[in-house]
Amino acid sequence: MNWGWKIALAFILFGVFIGVLVFRSFQENIDLVSEDYYQQELGYQQQIDKIANSKSLNIPLTFAQQAQQLVVQFPDDLTSTVEGEIQLFCPSDMRNDRLVTIALNSDQQQIIPTGKLAKGYYKVKVDWMSGDAAYFTEESIFIQ
Repeated sequence: MNWGWKIALAFILFGVFIGVLVFRSFQENIDLVSEDYYQQELGYQQQIDKIANSKSLNIPLTFAQQAQQLVVQFPDDLTSTVEGEIQLFCPSDMRNDRLVTIALNSDQQQIIPTGKLAKGYYKVKVDWMSGDAAYFTEESIFIQ
């Protein structure tokens, strides 16, 4: 085989390689963080205020993993009921995202079972209200 055939074979193999890369890139699942990200961006000042309120708490929210459950401990000094939701956001696959309505037990805790969740990295986003004040807390956890 002379050098002309080798150059032609190299171009053909390069073309096949590029074709495989293009095919594989179309098979990749690309999830948005949120479907309505533009509307969320417009109201971000409210989010900044909620984060500031959370940082001003005497006792912050705490997160603990115990026996296939996530325990979110709310401050004990709250005088009114707590309302809101907790989002378990999985950046790698939106099918693993969960949304839980806050229903505290007598110890001011929200217990979330994690046994059926896929193992991996999650962001826990707690958006809640107590009285007239709104709060937002975000924490990164790894579910095992």
